[in-house]
Amino acid sequence: MLSIPRVPSRRTAVVVALLGLLAVSHSVLFIRLADAPAVTIAFMRVLVGTLVFAPFGAAALRALEGVDPGIMRRAVLLSLGSGAFLAAHFASWIASMQRVSIAESMVLVSLTPIWIVLIDAALGRGAPGRLLAGAIALCLAGTAVLGFQGAQRVDGDLLGLGLATAGGVCMAVYLTAGRTARQHLPVTAYVTLCYGSAAAWLLAGALLGGVPLGGFGEQTWAAMIALGLVSQVIGHTSYNWTLGTLPPVFVAVCLLGEPILGALLGLLYLQEAIPPGAAAGGVLILAGLGLALAAELRKAG
Repeated sequence: MLSIPRVPSRRTAVVVALLGLLAVSHSVLFIRLADAPAVTIAFMRVLVGTLVFAPFGAAALRALEGVDPGIMRRAVLLSLGSGAFLAAHFASWIASMQRVSIAESMVLVSLTPIWIVLIDAALGRGAPGRLLAGAIALCLAGTAVLGFQGAQRVDGDLLGLGLATAGGVCMAVYLTAGRTARQHLPVTAYVTLCYGSAAAWLLAGALLGGVPLGGFGEQTWAAMIALGLVSQVIGHTSYNWTLGTLPPVFVAVCLLGEPILGALLGLLYLQEAIPPGAAAGGVLILAGLGLALAAELRKAG
């Protein structure tokens, strides 16, 4: 097995994770400023990330030529597969952002740690104990509150809430696959394969659906490029880097902060109010996520 370098200290890893949190949380602002279809925004985001890392990723992959072919094949397939789920995550989540409020969309996407727990249980990595079961119940209760709120509001809909939830599920699969791939691949090689795969899937979806890939205004182009450079190159790559060096619970901690920072940034820069129902559902979901994280930290000792 190829040995992937570890971070020099836990403090460095936490700083990188927090940097990723700040960068990814800004994505809601760039998405709101981009007047383009969801699939196009998602495609441009991962395309920018692919172009930035491709030269470094290619060099890293060439340096791995002596690694066991079976291990490399599995790592590459996992990387490409995680890219497919990253594409589905961005397409569904960005579409939800165009239908419901920032607060509602971000809170539902933050269910990712719960889905990771359920995926691990399905793969035989351990069923959730009482603490995690209580956490899941809290999160589902919060989701029910959000669903009721979305159904009552004129400017919200259940489809938007469902898309946001699907985005969280796809994110969980993306992180689960990435966790395994990063055990064998340097971050530059992994993100080149993953982001490139996501870009290919999104491009195919855009072409098949007749979605425009050009003809936008300067603000939209600037917003999409900024989304790629800030939220993808810095944000998601920081998450992927920590995936190879620290337990997934640290990534979950960062994901927990995204709905809070995203909603606050929307309020600060776009004056987008946080609906009362979203706030109430968010409190339940964040309480459940906090309980789940506490359970994972206790398990990690």
